[in-house]
Amino acid sequence: MAISMKEKFDKYWGECNMVMALASILDPRCKLYVINYCFPLIYKPDYVASENIDKVVKALNSIYDGYVAVYKGETCNEDHNVGNNSSSNVPSSSIVTGFDQIMNIVREKQAIPPMKSELEAYLEESVFIPDGNSNSFTALEWWKNNSVKYKILSKMAADILAIPISTVASESTFSAGGRVIDEYRSRLNEKSIEALICGGDWLRNKYGLKKKQKVFEAEEEIILKI
Repeated sequence: MAISMKEKFDKYWGECNMVMALASILDPRCKLYVINYCFPLIYKPDYVASENIDKVVKALNSIYDGYVAVYKGETCNEDHNVGNNSSSNVPSSSIVTGFDQIMNIVREKQAIPPMKSELEAYLEESVFIPDGNSNSFTALEWWKNNSVKYKILSKMAADILAIPISTVASESTFSAGGRVIDEYRSRLNEKSIEALICGGDWLRNKYGLKKKQKVFEAEEEIILKI
């Protein structure tokens, strides 16, 4: 039984929880520090930890590219509207001087450095260190306050961080189903197994019997042995 439980434990513990890893990166207090520190402790040897880190980073970039493809048009329209409003306040002149022509040539010849994406800018910035009690910090609220700076990334962070964390009881992971259908009963056909299980439930219901709590099962076994 211990060997079987160890195999199940290694199976579930060995799988990388992608949503949890992405959520930790999108926490401005953690970013990449959490997975860079924890993965080498969880996954052995070191190359397995590196593979999982690369997998998480690739997934993060892939999801961000998808959000850019969806929301890029909206942000461009907002920036265009803002640009139009700001330029309307500047008086335009129809007189083009020689210096203006030179500056136009400089702008055309000057190589424009590539702009960093919101994700790159977010990861390169220092982590956010909250003041006072860190328990009162809310990552979703931080992204809401910084939604103007990270227009697309804030939408992505809101969707990922809003995913509820689900837990699986240890009874489900290390199931004791073999006690209900053991190696002897498993050799029976389906109808016989169904009749045995349903018959037991019907008899308990008919005579008002209830299954005892697991806390008392060990005590019952000790009494029977005595």
